[in-house]
Amino acid sequence: MIEDFILLDAFKRKQLITELSICSVLMEDKEFPWLLLIPRRQNIRQMNQLSEKDRIQLMDEITMASDIMEKLFPTDILNVAAIGNKTPQLHVHIICRHKDDSLWPEVVWGRKMKKLTDEEQLIRADLIRSSFGNS
Repeated sequence: MIEDFILLDAFKRKQLITELSICSVLMEDKEFPWLLLIPRRQNIRQMNQLSEKDRIQLMDEITMASDIMEKLFPTDILNVAAIGNKTPQLHVHIICRHKDDSLWPEVVWGRKMKKLTDEEQLIRADLIRSSFGNS
């Protein structure tokens, strides 16, 4: 099943952090610490379309990624969501939010956000990547 998986073009521009059992973990380049977990399953748009085994594994990987993000970044709340209105491939957002961020308490969806510089992206990606290696 994984051999047939094709990542949508919208995700190919994102920084790959690591590959977990079923998910590719990508980093969003916005001001907020933000990961995308994408189950490597073809033609899946929603969690309920996954097999029971894959749903359980996805939840375990979401939990692992959430724990890592909370340890690494100031976080008052994690926004965890699978929306997919614009990008029709199942992906789960994990976003660290804190009360002093530029959009608090509003949601991040559809908002203009600062993008990280190339150097900031590399630093953040290396930090997150090394934490997955130690989890």
